[in-house]
Amino acid sequence: MGKAAQALWQDYHFLTKEMLKFLTKQDMPLFYHLLEQRRRLQTSIEEAADVVFKDSPAGQSLLNEIQKENQIVIDHLQSRMSHSKRQFQMMKAYSGTASTGPASRKTWNR
Repeated sequence: MGKAAQALWQDYHFLTKEMLKFLTKQDMPLFYHLLEQRRRLQTSIEEAADVVFKDSPAGQSLLNEIQKENQIVIDHLQSRMSHSKRQFQMMKAYSGTASTGPASRKTWNR
């Protein structure tokens, strides 16, 4: 069972690296497709319930590598979200919909 678990974890690692690659290219449809594949693979890993590989030195090394790459993916997503949020706020400010105070309801006709 250790070999099967090792193969599953290596596939998980591969998908994580591919997700990062397509996130960097800003190919979000493919990124989300890979994310879904990885989610399904995670279910298979959990169902395998094998701790032999996971607790081995090779397994620990692979898991550490996956955690590092996951953090990079998270950082990229947070950066992308912040950038999108700033763009949205600027768009609102320039369109005049950002102001909701009393001054924004005044009419400037004299």
